[in-house]
Amino acid sequence: MAVAGASGFVGSRLRADLAGIHRWIGLTRTAKENRGAGEDGTEWRSCDLFSLPQVEEALRGADQAVYLVHSMLPSSRLVQGNFADMDLLLADNFARGARAAGVRHVIYLGGLLPSGRENLSPHLASRLEVENVLRQSGPPLTVLRAGLVIGPGGSSTRMLINLVRRLPMMILPRWTRSRTQSIDARDAARAFGEVLADESLWGGTYDLAGHPVMTYREMILRTSALMGRKVPEIPYPFHSIKLSRLWVSLISGMSAQLVNPLLESLTHPLEASPNPLLDRIAARAVPFDQSIRDALDDRRETAERDGLRKRKRRAIRSARRVRSVQRLPLPPGWNAGRVEEVYGTWLTRAFRGLLRVDRDGDGVLRFRLRWPSATLLELTPTPFSLSAERRRAFYISGGFLHRRVDPPGRLEFRLFPELGCLVAAIHDYAPGLPWWIYAPSQARVHLWVMAAFGRYLSRIGREGEPE
Repeated sequence: MAVAGASGFVGSRLRADLAGIHRWIGLTRTAKENRGAGEDGTEWRSCDLFSLPQVEEALRGADQAVYLVHSMLPSSRLVQGNFADMDLLLADNFARGARAAGVRHVIYLGGLLPSGRENLSPHLASRLEVENVLRQSGPPLTVLRAGLVIGPGGSSTRMLINLVRRLPMMILPRWTRSRTQSIDARDAARAFGEVLADESLWGGTYDLAGHPVMTYREMILRTSALMGRKVPEIPYPFHSIKLSRLWVSLISGMSAQLVNPLLESLTHPLEASPNPLLDRIAARAVPFDQSIRDALDDRRETAERDGLRKRKRRAIRSARRVRSVQRLPLPPGWNAGRVEEVYGTWLTRAFRGLLRVDRDGDGVLRFRLRWPSATLLELTPTPFSLSAERRRAFYISGGFLHRRVDPPGRLEFRLFPELGCLVAAIHDYAPGLPWWIYAPSQARVHLWVMAAFGRYLSRIGREGEPE
């Protein structure tokens, strides 16, 4: 069983609780974890989930796969783009890689959804989009949907406990009165175990819950009682997500990238719908109070997860890499080769007199200054995308603005015709300029160029190509 997100909160729980039943393959990008078989029997395989060929290779030999990935935390020192666009790209990679590798079945952990699908928060809309991409492009898919997963080291748990522990009084905006359902991490692992073992459940969509329906306010009050604290309440009649994000992040010690999607999701009423899988785990579900007690008692796992996060942040910063992902309009009928061709032509015209884009007989692109004469960037086509209708990718192989690293950075165009969009992405780019020059100059120019190209593609979609 292969797990994307194997070192995360749910992935670690899953591997530990089902270690004696399944043989796990953990997909990881962290060099320290790439150590063959781990203590729990997990076989760690090095894999950059943003690389389609690496995903396919890492999934070879897996019978089933579990997808637990989100991109709310930074994967590079500089990340330009939002988590929804990156999650779209990651899901497409995983689905296509799993199908090519012969994986028979994929399980995806998404989020509980409200009864209506209108006006979903960006986080829940992204989770639903990922679900649809996995279903359309990959092997047979089973979807598990959960709200807050409670357990030692979990982000939702840490936020709840730290708010109660550190606040002298609690301002309760309207989002704290929305009804939701949580589940203990051990019960979530049991649900995965049921699906992995029983093919009659494959292909379904199942809401998960183990605790009664509560508001976040009720969770705060029950947690404060278990901790022996009395936290005075101050009701506030507005959602105030932006303001809440700031104070929740500051008080809980969690990054705003994690806090914001959680708070936005809590503006919806999220309750699990009855289903056969929920019936199987409900009778032995761990009560909410016990889940919180266990999280309070297990300081070691929480400390280990905090240490892992800090080490990853340090490694990301020292690598000085860049990821930039933008979703752009896709003119009807275009393939990836057409997008690449038009991008070079448009860029030359947009920077007339300053920049030109040349292509040689091998398909290598060179971005050149006209004066003084210099090659800014050189892009070499990857062998994995030249014949692909939906994808065109290049290694960033040279140029004044490039720093030679291994593995090299990449540029790719990925098409999603069913969504009417394409994703233009730069992965693991190592700037040749000093960081203090690059960040306020070249990085911002790239964003401007992508926005302008997006407007050009939108105009073509409306009016057709110019003569």
